[in-house]
Amino acid sequence: MLHQFSMQEVVGATGSLAAVGRVVTLFVAFFFLQRFIAISTPTYHPTVRDLSSLTIVVLLSIAMIWFGTLVAESVSAFFRFGAGKSVNSVPAEALAFAIPYAAGAMLLQSVLGFHYGLLFTLTLAFTVAVYSPAAGVTAPFVLVTCLVGCLSLSQFRSRSANVKAGMQIILVALPFALAFFLGAEHPAPSVGITALIATFLGGVLCVFVVSGCAPLIEHLGGYVTDMRLIEMATLDHPLLKELSVQAPGTWNHSTVMGMMAEAAASEIGGNPVLSRVGAYFHDIGKIKKPLYFIENAPPGENRHERLSTSMSALIIRSHVKDGIELARKQGLPKALEDMIPQHHGTSRIEFFYDKAIKEAEEAGLPLDSVDESLYRYPGPRPQTREAGILMLADGIEAATRTLSDPTHDRIQGLVQKMINKVFSSGELNECDLTLKDLNKIARSFTRVLTGIYHQRIAYHEPAEKVKEEQAPATNGEAQKPEAPSARKPENLKRLGM
Repeated sequence: MLHQFSMQEVVGATGSLAAVGRVVTLFVAFFFLQRFIAISTPTYHPTVRDLSSLTIVVLLSIAMIWFGTLVAESVSAFFRFGAGKSVNSVPAEALAFAIPYAAGAMLLQSVLGFHYGLLFTLTLAFTVAVYSPAAGVTAPFVLVTCLVGCLSLSQFRSRSANVKAGMQIILVALPFALAFFLGAEHPAPSVGITALIATFLGGVLCVFVVSGCAPLIEHLGGYVTDMRLIEMATLDHPLLKELSVQAPGTWNHSTVMGMMAEAAASEIGGNPVLSRVGAYFHDIGKIKKPLYFIENAPPGENRHERLSTSMSALIIRSHVKDGIELARKQGLPKALEDMIPQHHGTSRIEFFYDKAIKEAEEAGLPLDSVDESLYRYPGPRPQTREAGILMLADGIEAATRTLSDPTHDRIQGLVQKMINKVFSSGELNECDLTLKDLNKIARSFTRVLTGIYHQRIAYHEPAEKVKEEQAPATNGEAQKPEAPSARKPENLKRLGM
């Protein structure tokens, strides 16, 4: 008995050491995978919150796989037939295809992005390979389905994207089910049918899990997805509705900026949805004092004529502070709130600063008597590419409206001049925009602005109908209108006919 007890202790100790070894191996693999992606991908900047969310999703996925495996074995044992026989009509390995392995990857892809989905995929595939090395199909199945789920949600623009991703997972899982059937010891038809049904069920479960958990992860983690941004970019949002009513000129400016920012972000590989929605909310602070901004003032009225230059600059600067307060009051995502001060950065309010310099010269005062800090925005400078795009689009769109003859060449020259000015001022030093990106942004802005402000045909028809006197006809009949064929050729050419 003593010898037998000692052997049991040795076996138990060996099993415990093996379990500890597996856990250590997984943690080391997870650490170096994370380091590899961080070093090889400049855009991967994980925070403690992001890594915590990733770890929680990995642990929950492992728990879900364990529970799914337990259910599969229970169902397989329930349908086992034939006393003393080892053949199952419903094998547990075939039922395991119903486990939604790719749900965690899809969830991280839709909330955090592709880098986190890739890290999750590699970690989960490595975990499955360590804990079930005998299942030769399982690890490749996990790897491929997770990658397909991530790639399918790279453009997450609607809730139906989850359904499309689930269908693609089902399609890519079918070859694995067939490989499992062909490699089975007893390839009975029931094995193949069970595997096919399980793959379909697994894709459906991925859709349900991601659709149900994504809003929860967004709320608890404070994340903002493209889908949430799209839902906010409608006039149903209180801030946008109030902006369109109180400051229609600013709203028009914001919508044009949205088109410019979205096109530019698509060109350089940024987030076009975040750029467009950020443009809609970037000037919400002008709701407080809309008439002090020229785009909202009635023609011929300028409230700044009765104010000092420093007071005018203070009012202009205050729309940033007011915008941040409104954003926090309405619970806007942090990504949108950050764009309100960053789209101005620490740039100078040139008009009122130049006016203050001129007044100082006329009064015989030294130029250093003008406090430049009173005419600068508080910042910070743009920290992301999307915020940098908004800074460029803001000044360029406003400047384009001043062109009396907005031809393609003039718009192109103005766009390039404004971008060079912002770049030389150093306002873009803290975001990841490169010179190549700036060239792409310039071409994109020029294309959008040319399409909006291009010259139109000058029609000779009056804007209002004027009652014309009819000349008396020689035969007592009213004169008939001139037939289209009788129009002069030059008029037809001018009308494009």
